[in-house]
Amino acid sequence: MKKYLLLFATLLFACSMQAQNELLYGVYTGSGTLKGMGTAKAESYDVAMFLNDPSLVGMKIVGMNIPMNSGATLTDCKAWLTKQLTLANGANVPDITSIDFTPEGKWVEVTFAEPYTITEEGVYAGYSLNVASVETGEANKAPIMCIASEDIGNLYIHTSRTVRKWRNLAETAYYTTGAYAMVVRLTGDNVREHAAALLPPDELNTYLGVGKKTTLTLPLENHGTAAISNINYEMTIGGETIERNVNVTVKGGYFGSKANLKVEIPAQLTAGTYPVSITVKKLDGFDNEDVQPTTTFTMAYLSEFPKHKPLMEEYTGTWCQYCPRGMAGMEAMNELYPDDFVGVAFHNGDAMTITSLYPNDVNSFPNGYLDRVQNVNPFSGSSGASLGIKDDWMRRQNIISPASIVLEAKWADDAQTQLQLTSKTSFVRDFGNSPYQLTYILTADGLKGEGKEWYQQNALSGDASAKADPYLSYYANQPAVIKDIEFNDVAIQLSNARGLAMEGTLPASVEGSKTYSHTYTFDISSNSLVQDKEKLRPVVVLIDTRTGEAVNADKVRVGESNGISITPNPSSKGEVRIFDLSGRRVSASEHLNLSTLPKGIYIVNGKKIIK
Repeated sequence: MKKYLLLFATLLFACSMQAQNELLYGVYTGSGTLKGMGTAKAESYDVAMFLNDPSLVGMKIVGMNIPMNSGATLTDCKAWLTKQLTLANGANVPDITSIDFTPEGKWVEVTFAEPYTITEEGVYAGYSLNVASVETGEANKAPIMCIASEDIGNLYIHTSRTVRKWRNLAETAYYTTGAYAMVVRLTGDNVREHAAALLPPDELNTYLGVGKKTTLTLPLENHGTAAISNINYEMTIGGETIERNVNVTVKGGYFGSKANLKVEIPAQLTAGTYPVSITVKKLDGFDNEDVQPTTTFTMAYLSEFPKHKPLMEEYTGTWCQYCPRGMAGMEAMNELYPDDFVGVAFHNGDAMTITSLYPNDVNSFPNGYLDRVQNVNPFSGSSGASLGIKDDWMRRQNIISPASIVLEAKWADDAQTQLQLTSKTSFVRDFGNSPYQLTYILTADGLKGEGKEWYQQNALSGDASAKADPYLSYYANQPAVIKDIEFNDVAIQLSNARGLAMEGTLPASVEGSKTYSHTYTFDISSNSLVQDKEKLRPVVVLIDTRTGEAVNADKVRVGESNGISITPNPSSKGEVRIFDLSGRRVSASEHLNLSTLPKGIYIVNGKKIIK
C-alpha cells in the first residue's frame, strides 16, 4: 500500500512540475478586453498562428487555449497543427494533427494526443469552426476572439466565402480588430524558468549629434516561466563596456510578455557609426538561459544635420471672423523666416476651398498643426502669447530630421500647364525598414477676388489690444469685412487625397550614402485658382507613414534650383553682383552659371541666399 501511495505522490509531484514548466505562447498574455472578429456571414473559418521564433525550437506543443465568443452557435470545431497552410477543394488540410473540440464556456482547453516538437522550420497552430447562420445572434457574425494589438505579422486567415485563399491577416480588412487571442501551450526541457531577450530599438531613433547622449527604448521580452523584477545587462559601445542593474516588471508564464527598458546610450566625440552590443546577463540574480541573450544594433553620431523645416498647416476661411489671427501668424513667420518657413493654408467654406478632407483632425477655425502632430493656435501657439507660434515652430525646428529634402520646380511645357517638381532626399543613415514617403502640395500667393466668398470677416477690427500688437495691428485697423485683401500660402492642389503620403515615392530600404530623386507633375490646366503663375509655391513633405508626422519639408518658387534664384532677371543690360559672407565679390556678370558656385551663403544683389 505504501508503494502505491508513494507512486501516487510521485505522479502528483510530476504533474505539478509539468504544470509549472508550461509556457503559453501568443499575443494574449492574460489580461485585456477581447473582441469578436468576423465577416458577418454564414461560413467556415480557419485561423492560424505561425510559431518560428528561434527561442521556441525544441519546445513541445501540448495543446491550445481557444477563446470563444459567448452566445455563438458553432459546429465542426477543430484545433490543429500543420507545417504548411494547404487547401483542398476549399477546405483546410492540416498535415501534422487535428482534434475536434466542443465550443463550451469562454475558453476551450485542447490537448493533442501527442506533443509536437517545434523545429527550425517553424509550425502553424490554428483552429477551425463553422457558422451555419448569422440570424441566430450577433456573436455568430464575429466568432474569432481577438485582443487589441498590432503584432499580427504571423497570423493567417481563410474562410469559405470571403477570404477564399490563405492570407496574412494584415492583408485583409479584418486586421483592425487586433490579433487572435488564442494561445499555444508549450512544455519540454527547452522551456526555461529564467530566460529573456532584449529586442533592438527602433532604428529610426538610432542617430544623434556628436557629443550628445540619448535614451533608447528597447523591449525586454520574457521567454521564461518566471516573472522578472530585476535584470543585469552589459553594454559595449566605442570600446567601452558598461554594466547596469535595472528594476522591471514583466509577467511570467507567457512567452513574449514585455516591458520597455530605457537604455542610456553614452555620447561619442567622433562622428561615425558605432556598433552597440547589449547582453542580458542576470534575471533576478539567476543566469539568463535564453538562447539569444544579446542584441546588436548601430548608432550614428552626426557632426552635420539636415536643415529641418517644420511644416505649418493653417486652417482658415473668409467666413471665420477670428481667422485673421492665423493669417497674421503665417504672414509674420514668412517675414521672419523667409528661407525656412513652410506654410500651407487650407481654406474652408469659401472660394479657395479645394477639399473638406484634411490631413489633420480639424474641429474649429482658425486652427493649426505643426508637422501634423502638434495642434496649435496658428498665431498664439501653445503659450497663448503674441506670436507664440514662433516658439513652437522653433522647438520643432530643433528636432533632428532623419533626412534633408530639397525641391525644384519648373515648367514641363511651353504653355505652362504642367508644373514638374523634383525632390531630392538624403537620409542621415541607412534605414533597412524605412517608413518615409512623400507628398506634394501646390500653394499660391496673392489670391484675390470679388464677392462674399472672397471678403474676409474680421473680428479684430477696432480691437484695442490688437492695435497694440505689432503683428495684429494691421487687421485691427481694417474694417469688419475686408474686401481689398490678398491671400497667401493657399493650398490649391494636392498630389494625393487629403495631402497624405504617396506610396512608392521612396524605397522601403534607404542608404545614407545615396540621394533619392522623385518627380511629380501638377496639371494646372483646369485649376481656376491659378491666378498668377509667378506666385505659385509648390511644397514637398517627407512623412513618417507610421504616425503621419511630417519630418521635413521644403517650399520653392517655380524656376528655383541649386538654392539660388534671382527674380527678376535683368531684361536689359545690367550687372548682377554676388558676394560671399566675407564681403569678397565672387561674380559680376550679365549672365551667370549658378551651378558652378560652391555650396555656401551668398549675398545676391543685397539678398542673403543659401546654396
